[in-house]
Amino acid sequence: MTNKNSVSSTSSAKDDSSANTNARPKLVFFWTNAEVLKWLRRHCEEYHTLYASLFLENDITGRSLLKMNDSTLERMGIKEKAHRAVICTEILKLKLKSDILELKDLQKKKGETL
Repeated sequence: MTNKNSVSSTSSAKDDSSANTNARPKLVFFWTNAEVLKWLRRHCEEYHTLYASLFLENDITGRSLLKMNDSTLERMGIKEKAHRAVICTEILKLKLKSDILELKDLQKKKGETL
């Protein structure tokens, strides 16, 4: 099962050539735990120090992050409902951004085949 969710990740290797301007960010589905922790630090900065260890201990990758919801965050050990709500909102934003990029890619491919 391949889920084509992607967002920007600055951890991807940069090419020596600056001509590769159409390159897409790494798919979220393939993010490592380190990339998820970087996302958590950037988008949930106030909770990063509280919960980074939980994301590390549970080896949360991009694939598992995309499947998370309020109850999975609670089972993981995030007991504060307000904190879970903020993190869930950021996960939802990540999913939406990924879906938008995928739709743009599909539209572009559709236009190329006409």
